Amino acid sequence: MSDVPAPPRLQSPGQLAWERFIARGSSRFGMVVMGLIVSVGIYAPFLSNELALVWWDKNGLSFPAFADLFNRRSYQKPHDLFFNVTALLLPPLLIIQWLVRQHVRISRRILGMVGIVVAVGLLCWAPFIPGKNGWTAAWDHRPFVEQNIQTWRELPPDSRPLAVFAPVKHRFDATYPGAVLQSPGTHNPLTGGTYWLGTDAGGHDVLTHLFFGARISLTVGLVATGLAFFIGIIIGAVSGYFGGWIDILLQRMVEIMMCFPTFILILTVVAMLDRDIFIIMVVIGLTGWAGVARLVRGEFLSHSVRDYVVAAEALGLPKWRIMFRHIMPNAIAPLIISATFGIAGSVGAESGLAFVGLGDPTTPSWGVLMEQGRQNIRYPWLIYTPGLAIFIIVMTLNLLGNNLREAIDPKNHR
Repeated sequence: MSDVPAPPRLQSPGQLAWERFIARGSSRFGMVVMGLIVSVGIYAPFLSNELALVWWDKNGLSFPAFADLFNRRSYQKPHDLFFNVTALLLPPLLIIQWLVRQHVRISRRILGMVGIVVAVGLLCWAPFIPGKNGWTAAWDHRPFVEQNIQTWRELPPDSRPLAVFAPVKHRFDATYPGAVLQSPGTHNPLTGGTYWLGTDAGGHDVLTHLFFGARISLTVGLVATGLAFFIGIIIGAVSGYFGGWIDILLQRMVEIMMCFPTFILILTVVAMLDRDIFIIMVVIGLTGWAGVARLVRGEFLSHSVRDYVVAAEALGLPKWRIMFRHIMPNAIAPLIISATFGIAGSVGAESGLAFVGLGDPTTPSWGVLMEQGRQNIRYPWLIYTPGLAIFIIVMTLNLLGNNLREAIDPKNHR
């Protein structure tokens, strides 16, 4: 009996595009670089912190850095809470992902991970809601954690507890006496650490600033791009699907938005409002949706006359279902490519605003660090260090975007 060859494995267009994308060495390199940037942002409190990661004294074993992750006296911005939640949930969620990889589609696994992180983050944020409830009062009176490197160094050597500290022994918001504009390699007598990349004009460690600045750049990119895509997808979908006077009206709105130079418009609006990092994110998102709307409109115009859409309309399906359950999944590929470029543009816009003095001075942003370098030109590490970080993340995102476009475009694989 002759052996019958096994039938070829069927693959979806998305799987074929992913294989073409991952086959490129530059794609793998870009994913490794982005993975490192994201990991640094998520686990910044464990890379640079004065608090002990492990503290073992006569009272027993404790983990001060972990306990401090949800202390709003230490982390006052909402984005820090979500990054800290992600830091704790990511390892078990990755293990669960690996265990169920054969039974659940990857899209559902990713959505499940994101949903769990967001839900837990919102629950943890409940005590921060303004009011006189018991939770808020408990969090307001939560003391600072005292198991830090300075306390440990003040104890006699023979009575010091067993402690493990982060590689960089500095806090991102700590101002150290006499540490203003110190050159790279300077020793910090308070913590026993080293300013490997020097300090800024406020006496903050630049390396620690870079670690926590990754959180700002990632948050700005995701929030601003997400808001721009949310608005652009709705306007573009309605315009492309319904056409007629609705299309004409919406496209005139898009053209009006595109008449203004985007960065000048952002600069003007931010100058009129408060210099809060989340206001900056919203402004970048609200001024960046026009290009997305035109892209979505073009995709919907192309798909709205195809047979599967005509069949869905003949069956009497609701318009919103046809638009977002049938057309949108088939038009998502160009949006994924555009999103990578959008995130890079948002990061560059926030850095540009901070560089000209309109950034949020209360956040460890890379752009704020560059703005200090502009004011202190004799201290080059304040310019080159954050400038290199911004260059790396923007170029990596552009590299991944170009490779995604090459992998998804069917014209390149005929």
